[in-house]
Amino acid sequence: MLKFFSLSVIAYAGLWFGVEKLIGTDGFFGQYAAAHPFLFIFIYACVISHVTITCMSLSYHRYHTHKGVVLNKWLDMVMQVWLWLITSLNKAEWVSTHIYHHAHSDQPKDPHSPVQKGIWHALFLGALDYTEGKSLPEVLKIQKTIPVNKLESFMQRNSFTGPIMMTVLMVVMFGPIWGGILSVTNFLTSPIFAIGGVNAIAHWWGYRNHKTTDNSRNIGYLFPLNFIICGELDHNNHHGHMRSCSFRHRWFEFDIGYVYIKALSAVGLAKVKNVYSPATLKQELSKKMSDLIDNDLRFKKRCEELARELNISYQEFKLRLEAYCRGEKIKLERKYRDFMYEVIRTYKANQKLNLSYA
Repeated sequence: MLKFFSLSVIAYAGLWFGVEKLIGTDGFFGQYAAAHPFLFIFIYACVISHVTITCMSLSYHRYHTHKGVVLNKWLDMVMQVWLWLITSLNKAEWVSTHIYHHAHSDQPKDPHSPVQKGIWHALFLGALDYTEGKSLPEVLKIQKTIPVNKLESFMQRNSFTGPIMMTVLMVVMFGPIWGGILSVTNFLTSPIFAIGGVNAIAHWWGYRNHKTTDNSRNIGYLFPLNFIICGELDHNNHHGHMRSCSFRHRWFEFDIGYVYIKALSAVGLAKVKNVYSPATLKQELSKKMSDLIDNDLRFKKRCEELARELNISYQEFKLRLEAYCRGEKIKLERKYRDFMYEVIRTYKANQKLNLSYA
């Protein structure tokens, strides 16, 4: 490691000297960064992070890992090359590690869990955990099952060649000082946003739409951050329905990644395979509500009484409640709606307490 660090410093010093002599201290565009340094770096960090995490989310995550969408192969390769240049990541290692994470999410074998290692460890040392995790024997077995083409294989064998090439480009474009700062910004994109933001914070704090075996949470209401991370912060939604290429499961949630997928699908660059939507969530909730009425004697008797008031059968009244819960345009008086909401609140409370009527 010390030898690698020493060689890197020497190589960068040589690059600095060469660019400064041939082009100048500011490179081709460094003067724009120097004019408004904080604003420039902030805007650059936001844009580069959004583009990079979007490529990671659409290609590695939603396509290659969970198969919720199929991307055009040329578009997918552009995304993969970009990820290699910016972060040094490659498909086989990322996908195999993520599959392993889902298999052991928030359990002792999870490579990056704040439940097991603490939130501060997951936030600041998550990148090291990823590096260790991708070399685990179980992960390497998964990795061997992932097909790769020649370019993907080359990027896997030469992980750091990509960031080195990008660093050279940054230094030429913006000069040794600003180019160096922007290169570090590039490389920190994945540790800060993907590993720190999603795998740490979204497994520690937030609300849950779905009952899962892990501690995954939704924090998509942190909208600017969730936009940068391409909708990945609605993480409980993802863990609840992993194959869905949409992470928006309630009306107030927003997944810019799925918007991109729909746009790509409209022009023939993507094919949607599996989607879980707010409508699907309502359908599931209506079914759970109906099952609870059948299984809870108190609710069943009350439902029978209300059905008699309407001069319809118990089953017909239940069907009416289910339709209203799904969002269909069914006229339902206030006291019947209140009954429905009481059943739904009880179902959600039972879910939190792990109670059932089985």
